Amino acid sequence: MIRVNSASSRRRIIGALGVAVVLAAAASPVRASVPQRVELRAQRGPDGRAVELKAPRNGATALVFYSPECPISNAYSPTLKRLAADFPAGLVRLVGVCVDPDLSDLDVRTHAKDFGLAFPIVRDRSGLLAAKLGATITPEAFVIDDQGRIRYHGRIDDQFAARGKANANPGAHELSDALTAVLAGRDVAVKQCAAVGCPIPDPPKKETAPSYTKEVSRILQKNCQECHRKGQVGPFALENYEQARKRAEDIASVVEGRTMPPWKPVPGVGPKLKHDRSLSSADVAALSAWAAAGAPEGNASDLPSPAQFPEDWALGAPDLVVEPAADFAIPAEGADVYRCFVVPTNLPKDMYISAIEYRPGNRKVVHHMLAYVDVSGQGRKRDLADAGLGYECFSGPGVEIHGDLGGWAPGNEPSRLPDGIGRALPKGADVIVQVHYHTNGKAETDRSRIGLHFARKPIRQILHWGIAIPPWEPKKDRPKLDLPAGNSNVEVKGGWPVPVDLVAHAITPHMHLLGRDMTLTVTFPDGRVEDLVKIDDWDFAWQNTYYFEKPLDLPKGSVVKLLAHFDNSAGNLRNPNTPPKPVSWGEATTDEMCIGFIAVTKKGQDLTKAGETDDLLQIFHQQREEGARRLGEQAKKASKKK
Repeated sequence: MIRVNSASSRRRIIGALGVAVVLAAAASPVRASVPQRVELRAQRGPDGRAVELKAPRNGATALVFYSPECPISNAYSPTLKRLAADFPAGLVRLVGVCVDPDLSDLDVRTHAKDFGLAFPIVRDRSGLLAAKLGATITPEAFVIDDQGRIRYHGRIDDQFAARGKANANPGAHELSDALTAVLAGRDVAVKQCAAVGCPIPDPPKKETAPSYTKEVSRILQKNCQECHRKGQVGPFALENYEQARKRAEDIASVVEGRTMPPWKPVPGVGPKLKHDRSLSSADVAALSAWAAAGAPEGNASDLPSPAQFPEDWALGAPDLVVEPAADFAIPAEGADVYRCFVVPTNLPKDMYISAIEYRPGNRKVVHHMLAYVDVSGQGRKRDLADAGLGYECFSGPGVEIHGDLGGWAPGNEPSRLPDGIGRALPKGADVIVQVHYHTNGKAETDRSRIGLHFARKPIRQILHWGIAIPPWEPKKDRPKLDLPAGNSNVEVKGGWPVPVDLVAHAITPHMHLLGRDMTLTVTFPDGRVEDLVKIDDWDFAWQNTYYFEKPLDLPKGSVVKLLAHFDNSAGNLRNPNTPPKPVSWGEATTDEMCIGFIAVTKKGQDLTKAGETDDLLQIFHQQREEGARRLGEQAKKASKKK
């Protein structure tokens, strides 16, 4: 059990937490009465992972407020461990809420390991979650159904009659009974029962809360207004005090849960990434403290000048503008639209691209864009076969591509490649532009553009993409991916052996709607393992390409490995099939994929030298063909043995 007894020890811990704890303590939340209904959002745990609090479909969330410094909380650890095992993970989310403000994340993780808390944990340093639900004791449990209704709150069971007084003949099981009733669709017999334990500690106090004009406005300008301003993809603007004030609590909630700003990589895992949109702990704490203090405006003299956003090409006039031949109509309602537009380049000779800038035409409905190079003409055929402008596509262009031209999502900056590295745009190639549109209740039109800048300096290396995928199935001519109906945690592994010495520049995880998480690593020839990226709360709507700040050497013989999990249960709110059905590899919305794309160049390649050619794509093709041949031979041998 963790105990922090001395005042000096507490001061050291608070000092280690730094400004985040100080800001989070700006105002002590008033303990409210227990509400009838509550909206729960994901929050980050002490290990940096996002923890979903909202109940699964037809299921329940059990939140248990606890303190590592409360003996009664610690005594309930075995009981909670058994409860977590007794109920199906796809229907019940048991989450521990640690309320101690002065313990470090390492303290909380160590306590969880020591006491066998094998379920997700979140922090409530500021006391905001306790105040929202009306929790006052540790341990105190809340059962919330998938409609956000609080069906039960109070003690876990009757093991303790009072503080320091164990019950010699316990027999009640209120928390377990409540969960059983909710899963069975019955009314909960005992809806409230006083909790026995230690009072929830008051969060630290601070005399002055953050204000909008001094702290909050600057955070919003830097991290939010790219999307949340008039005419942009954000559903509302956050450009002035009134717009922020009326949403202060919601802002605090989504930043605490790390759902906004959208940035999926787990902090601290893998190489440092460019264009990181995640908020610092200090910024999250400031927004939370501001909301808890009633969203004070502050002094007008502290307000910064309005943020300036480019209205024209940020990189200057492009050499070639890629855009559809006409405006595309987006309906007022219905499912999201994924459309591929085929744009001929009519280039008279091969060109290299050194910089790319995306210009979404109608940011109110454009969610993200991707672009691919097609030299086969297959994109044109699909376009002709589909009525209207472009053709329907979901996870990609649906044709064999020669290369890519990157992509755009809100917050992304124009992409410049390092000197000497370019993307190939062959003579006469087509560019296939895939655009993901949101419907917003009003009919809209869009004509998005991409500005291409041709290389002015000699290009020595071409950027290409390797792919880590599950093992290939020769008979089905596809990667092995079979997700049984009803399974909420299907584990899938894959990999890609590096065929020659390469340099990695970026990574792109890719799954569809059933994806839960993906981790990409590289195992070097000497056995050393390095993380590349980890997405622990996959959302198809927020996938991205992540560029490394420093390129990473991948010697020949290294293996890029992927580990992913899928949720094909009814508890997955994004599951496109109701009821769930078996799902395998495919391009459609209702199919799945599991790919780790990695952008690479051939180490030491110098195309400025006479006789040097860009043979990396050919090497990748030969590698895939050789792998398929070996698998086919293995399958034949196995068949003969039978």
